[in-house]
Amino acid sequence: MNNMVIYGGTFDPVHNGHIKTALNVQNHFHFDEFIFLPCKIPVLKKQAFATPAQRIEMLELALEPFAKENHFKIDLTEINRETPSYMVDSLHLFRKKFGKKKAITLLMGQDSFNQLPSWHKWSELLSLANILVIQRAGLSNTPELKNWVQKYQTFDSSALKSQAQGLLYFYDAGTYKVSSSWIRQHHLEVNNLEDYLPASVLNFVQQNKLYL
Repeated sequence: MNNMVIYGGTFDPVHNGHIKTALNVQNHFHFDEFIFLPCKIPVLKKQAFATPAQRIEMLELALEPFAKENHFKIDLTEINRETPSYMVDSLHLFRKKFGKKKAITLLMGQDSFNQLPSWHKWSELLSLANILVIQRAGLSNTPELKNWVQKYQTFDSSALKSQAQGLLYFYDAGTYKVSSSWIRQHHLEVNNLEDYLPASVLNFVQQNKLYL
């Protein structure tokens, strides 16, 4: 296992946009390991509504049909940590575990990328990993990140699997008009929620009366 990609998030709940993005990324890049990293204590978002255990179970249900073929795994590094879910701390732990030579890539959406300057020790991220940004229609890089993009951007997607850290790559994995917050706010009003949630996750949400 020479390379890995890390997909962090609250996953409250995990939805079809998460899954389709992950599948499209893996179908293109073929990372040796695709790690889902649920956070315990969100820093820039509101506190999670579902418990960590419920969010983990929903992730397991959603990923089960695809896990083996796509090397999907769930990592509980942030769930098991008592401190807030700072990505820079998690990447330090991954580096301590896997060493300096393993190619590690952090996957995030364009909206999260634009918020990087508000992240804890954000300027250290590329010293610990590469960053793969999922482009979003209508969103562009903020002026604060312009120099960062010019300095670190690569147009060679294969480099993410061979270089340990320090690269920035933009990729179009498709557009999915759904978000966890939208589902939490509107799931009682929507008749066809199966269009937005895996069937197993929808069943779990309904059985456990989540997001009421």
